[in-house]
Amino acid sequence: MSHTCKALVIRCMDFRIKPSVLSELLAKEGYAEGDFDTVSLAGAAKCALSEQPGECEMLFKQIELSKKLHGISEIVILYHDNCGAYGIADPAEEEKTQLSDLASIQTKINQNYPDLKVKLYIIKGVPSGKLSLTPVKI
Repeated sequence: MSHTCKALVIRCMDFRIKPSVLSELLAKEGYAEGDFDTVSLAGAAKCALSEQPGECEMLFKQIELSKKLHGISEIVILYHDNCGAYGIADPAEEEKTQLSDLASIQTKINQNYPDLKVKLYIIKGVPSGKLSLTPVKI
């Protein structure tokens, strides 16, 4: 392997989360720009729980490729508030649903990739544009 990186970051595709701001937030958590692969999907890793053919497999293929090609040791999953892929108007209900989903996704990834550390975060402040990164402990 001629080039490696620390992590695979799975984030929502939402345009309101600017790559430059996201890089700053991740740097504060120890993820230097250029030291992680990135996958952007509507709802981030929500598709890992999908019953639709191919959706879950597509996400796991990206994890497998990042692991194989770049030797990642961590997966970082970034959810955010006011997520259109969730479509839940009530912020408290949205967060409750997202936390439940993140726990299920973490379990699923740990079962498939026990050698990879999984870190979970929710980006808060998306509607206002004042973003902060909140670690999630399951």
